[in-house]
Parts: sequence; C-alpha cells; structure tokens
Amino acid sequence: MRILMVTNTYAPARNGVAAVVRMLRRELEARGHEVDVLTGRLGGRPRDERVHETPVVRGFAPDFPLPVSLLGVPRSLRGKTFDVVHVHHPVLLGRLGKRIADRCGARTVFTAHSVYTDYLDAYGAGLLRPMKPGVARSAAAFLSGFDLVLAPSSHVRRTMREWGVDARIEMLEAAADVAPLPRGEARRLLGVGPRELVALDVGRLAPEKRHDVVLREFSAARLLVPDARLVIVGDGHERVRLERMARELGVAARVRILGGLDRERLTAWYSAADVLVAGSLSETGPLTVVEAMACGVPAVAYDAPGFEDRVATGDNGVLVEPRDGELAAALAAALGDAEVREKLSAGARRRAGEYVPERVVATLLGYYDELLSSAGESRCRSL
Repeated sequence: MRILMVTNTYAPARNGVAAVVRMLRRELEARGHEVDVLTGRLGGRPRDERVHETPVVRGFAPDFPLPVSLLGVPRSLRGKTFDVVHVHHPVLLGRLGKRIADRCGARTVFTAHSVYTDYLDAYGAGLLRPMKPGVARSAAAFLSGFDLVLAPSSHVRRTMREWGVDARIEMLEAAADVAPLPRGEARRLLGVGPRELVALDVGRLAPEKRHDVVLREFSAARLLVPDARLVIVGDGHERVRLERMARELGVAARVRILGGLDRERLTAWYSAADVLVAGSLSETGPLTVVEAMACGVPAVAYDAPGFEDRVATGDNGVLVEPRDGELAAALAAALGDAEVREKLSAGARRRAGEYVPERVVATLLGYYDELLSSAGESRCRSL
C-alpha cells in the first residue's frame, strides 16, 4: 500500500501530532507499506527521501512554525502515486493534501487531533469566540469531503457530528509509543530521591493546557504532602509566566520546568513519576495519559473531554470536577497514600494494553483496506 501522511508538524518536532505520525509511519513501514510524509521544513531534521518539505513562516508560537503551500506540490512528490492520503490538519498543508488526493485518485482519511473551536476560547481574551460557528462550519465542510474521518475520543466524534460533518466517522485512539524503564533505574538516572513523590505534567506551554491551574493546585496539595514535587515538561511561550508564578506561590524550590525533552528522556520521567497531573479542559485524546499508563503511572485530571475515555476513577486514575481545590485534594490523596498509588498504578498498566501500537495500527490498516476494497478498480494516477 502507498500512503501519504500530510501533517503541519513532524519529527523531530516535539508534540502529540508529530509523535503519532512518526509512530504510524514506523509501524506501517514495518508491515511492508510505503509511507511518505508531507510536512513543513524544520531545522535539524535528518535528510529523508520519504519526507517532503514545504517552506514555513514563524507564527504566533515560535516553537510551532507554520508551513505554507503557495508553491503547490513539492517537486520531490511529483511522479508519485498513492493509494491513501491521510491528512492530520484541516488548514495549511491539509488543503494541499486533499488536492493531492483528488489529483492522484487516492482514498482520503482525516484524523481530527483537535477540536479547533476550543482554541478560540484559549486565545484572544474572548474576542475570537464569535468566530466559533464559522470555524465549525468551515471545518465541517472540509472534513465532509473525506472518505473517512478518525476521532481519537468519543468527545471528538460527538463534536464532529454536532458541527455537521457528513462523512463516515470512526474511533482510533492514540497508541502509547514508549518503552518503560525500571522505576529505580529511571529515578537514579534523573536524580530523583527515594522519598520524593513526583507529579508529572506534560504538554505544550500554552494557555489551553492550563499549567497555571496545575501550579496553583499543586501548591495547595504540597501543604498536605511535603515530599511532593512537580515536574513540568514542554516547550512554549508560557514558560516565563509559569516560572514567575511558581516563585509567587512559594513552591519554586519544588517545581521544575524542563522544557521539551527527547523521547528517551521523557520516557525516563514517565517511568520515575508517581502520578500524571493535567489541568486541561479541552483535550481530544491526550497522548500523555496513555504514555503514562504504559509506564504504570495513573492520571489525576479533570472530568473533561478527552479524559473520560481513558481514565476510570479508582481504577487507573482519578477524575474530579473542575472546581478550585478539587485537583489539589485528589493529588494529595494519590501522592500521600502508597496503597492507593499502587492500586492505581496496577490499573494503569492493565489498561495500557488497549493502546499498544500494534493494536492501533492493525485497526487503521483495517480501515484503509475497507476503503480500497470499496473503491473498486484502482483510480491511482501519478502526481
């Protein structure tokens, strides 16, 4: 099978979409399929004849360059044919990807990694909210042109239907692409003391991730669990504000903001942590939760979209109502009771079996095969 992945961001970029596409490519190629990637140019990326780059411009976030497609199909893609074009963003390269699919007669798949209207709540001090209906209509019109839309959670699937997406929608949850380290080894590697209780918060340092809420709740939880320590992993323009906030709350000595980490270092932190903590209310299908579960780390988060499919309170984590103090209480309860932590950790490891790459990719290939079977005679043409 010849597959083109179209994504605005790709390895070595450090974000969820880049990680998902990298994993899909590796696993599909391991099964004998040909996978090309169309993405934006990124400094430090090793030369790869299967990765086709477009120019980029710097956007509102310096760590997230925006690819542009004004020059059309990259020369390195010309002459190629594809059976499936799998698009991962609705704007920028997503539109070019759909045109490529139409031109070469490929079947089309779209993965909705975000609920795009949520960004209009997080940015612009509320001034962008009136744009939400228009954004939803535009996204629905674009997605309706695909043969298959994949949703990483039931929340995203419901939202796509509410927007009016007129296409087949199926679930495909993210895979945990990590190889856990033994806990003691990870702690020695990272310099974590045997008595320290680590709450790990992983995500882009951006307003919608609500790391500031995690900081406030952690400062309250630490009054009950003095050995608690918060480690925040992620890049973004919120870092200076979060560091200042930690000082103002009086917890700077117990908080580390590490920036972005490579996969090996991030896996070590997952393996060393006691709990994963998240403050977001707008996740689609948080990859961090399944990665943490693979390392036996339960999640403490809000009962909000994206988490409800992955976390069951009392089994592999704790979900609380989004009210002041609730996250702090749950965090203190999990960190402060070794028996509770052990029970939740066992549940996390058990649940992680649902999110192994082999299982997720087998499901995806099943969808690809269905689309190609229903297409009848091959329609593929060279670009």
